[in-house]
Amino acid sequence: MPKLKGSCLCGAVAFEVVNGFDKMFFCSCDQCRKITGSAFASNLFMEAEGFNWLSGADDIVTYQMPGRDISKSFCRVCGSGVPWSSGDGSKMTVPAGALQGEPEVAEKFRIFIAEQPSWSSNLDHIAEHRGFPS
Repeated sequence: MPKLKGSCLCGAVAFEVVNGFDKMFFCSCDQCRKITGSAFASNLFMEAEGFNWLSGADDIVTYQMPGRDISKSFCRVCGSGVPWSSGDGSKMTVPAGALQGEPEVAEKFRIFIAEQPSWSSNLDHIAEHRGFPS
């Protein structure tokens, strides 16, 4: 199966994955919005055997929210979100935006849409631009 590479923004942390993800969640819960600073988190899930760190594993910091099953790993140099493993190490969560290329995903889900803010829904009526508007 083909592989995809990924990295943080500054390139200090790099990894490669087998391009075959079990699930992709677009999560709009309050915690995912806060931890990403965005309208939703876009995370891919896979078996750990298909994942390999290429560089920068020592530059990763992980925040675990006390009392909750919410965590975030990020590059200590640039702050970009990077993959993290499940508690038992059998699965990896990969932030989709960290990948270079298109992931192949078995199932995609939009979750916690009841917590989605109105400013991030119904975007079809907003003008689209390939870059910054002129």
